[in-house]
Amino acid sequence: MENKRIPFEQLPITDRFMFAMVFSHKEIAKPFLEAVLGIKIHELRDPEPEKTVEVSPFYKGIRYDVFVKETGPGGETLRSFDIEMQMEDTKEIPKRTRYYQAMCDSESLNKGEVYYNLKELYIMFLCPEDIFGQGKAVYRFKNLDVDNPEIELGDLCFKNFYIFNKYRDVAEKSIREYMEYFATRKPSSPETKKIDRMVKWYQTDNETRKRYMTWQQEIDIAVDQERQRANDAEKRFFEARDRANDAERRYFEAKDRADEIQKQADAAEARADKIQKQADAEKARADKYEKMLRDLGKL
Repeated sequence: MENKRIPFEQLPITDRFMFAMVFSHKEIAKPFLEAVLGIKIHELRDPEPEKTVEVSPFYKGIRYDVFVKETGPGGETLRSFDIEMQMEDTKEIPKRTRYYQAMCDSESLNKGEVYYNLKELYIMFLCPEDIFGQGKAVYRFKNLDVDNPEIELGDLCFKNFYIFNKYRDVAEKSIREYMEYFATRKPSSPETKKIDRMVKWYQTDNETRKRYMTWQQEIDIAVDQERQRANDAEKRFFEARDRANDAERRYFEAKDRADEIQKQADAAEARADKIQKQADAEKARADKYEKMLRDLGKL
């Protein structure tokens, strides 16, 4: 069943395209990251909306909603951030973060570079509903020792989930204001009002409308291709199942024939044994009479 298409002039901040466009501005992304992560950012490179990463034509690529790097005074990378607006619980989001981390890290080091040079990575998902079902508004994950959680792995990768429909449960005002805006689309702070103004500007911009139409066509093509791949895979599955069923049928037919042949062979062997016994008995009787005739001098 297809989702109802929202008119371009009504696209909300929670639409993936609109979110990527608005947060591709570092004056929007920087205060947001500082607020929700509680960090101070030196400088952001221009965020990359809808950044696509493919390491091989044979493996699954990814498309970030917004990917941005923090740079230091010398232009060196200090931290990386992936910000995802995820409106649907696809039941595999935690594993997506695992794959996103791997793809991001694969781009972070040049050939021969040491792993020590890997920088902090934050993967952030903004979701309307609690995908973990534990009643929290914010989930923050990092790798810890199972037996002693005081010991951190130290891989510098952090995965955070913000359940914005539960904004009332957030104590930190700076985080709550952003989450409230995502949930209600009503700005209540200078930062969210700035976001809202940018959303309204994009909704009336003809160049953005053209870009959205192109983006939507790409999405539709990708969906059609994925649906075709799924149909092809389903077809191959049923063909393989039919071949397996046919092979199984032939096997049991051959087994039944072999069993029948074995049964016939066993019967023939039994008859041969019976005839051999009869022959042995006849020979013994003949030997007996021959001996009697010898004893009587008849032979």
